[in-house]
Amino acid sequence: MPKSPNDRTAARSSPKGPTKPVRSARGPASPKARTSARNATPRSDAAPVDLQVGVRLKHARQLAGIRMRELAAKVGCTEGMISKIENARVMPSLPMLQRLVEALGRDLPSFFGSNPDAPGLVLRAGQRPIATTDPIRKGQGVHYERLIPFGAGNLLEGNIHVVAPDGAKQDPITHQGETMGYLIQGQLELSIEGTTYVLNAGDSFFFKNHLTNSYRNPGVQEARVLWVNTPQVH
Repeated sequence: MPKSPNDRTAARSSPKGPTKPVRSARGPASPKARTSARNATPRSDAAPVDLQVGVRLKHARQLAGIRMRELAAKVGCTEGMISKIENARVMPSLPMLQRLVEALGRDLPSFFGSNPDAPGLVLRAGQRPIATTDPIRKGQGVHYERLIPFGAGNLLEGNIHVVAPDGAKQDPITHQGETMGYLIQGQLELSIEGTTYVLNAGDSFFFKNHLTNSYRNPGVQEARVLWVNTPQVH
């Protein structure tokens, strides 16, 4: 029986053999890419609530004085992933967010409790980020409680220097700027360009930053010093 026009059309459009699966030209994903994919979810424009995770993360990281590379190493991801989270290009998974927050010395309630768009900054007692002295500014038995976000374009640096008994710090690096301080508790031997002053609670001091300085706690009680300087150096 002669074939109809529809039969001839179907015969021309049907494949000659079995269809072969199409392979991606990219090849298998690298282990690092698979890890990054597990740690983050692409941001959806349809998200009903904007938690400002990226803005909050950047704010908390700058407050702690941690670079993106350092934070990435702490939580086991790439620096690029941190950048994407901070710029709201991806949303971190809950386990990843927990690791990020803990690496910054925070907890989830305090992380989401702050307002990064607020005109001012309030850091509650016991919630201030803690920093240790760096290898250049040698010190032992000393740590800082941050009062002002570090590395966020601020001119002032403010810390509470907490100095254990017999703790000491020396700063051989000189630069332009000024420093003032107020001894909240304890005792402090403060040396400015070779001249030593013995301070007690309630005493204050001031010096130009082109002068070398160091201090030591000679007492048996922890010393706490309100230390404000320009520019940010610690």
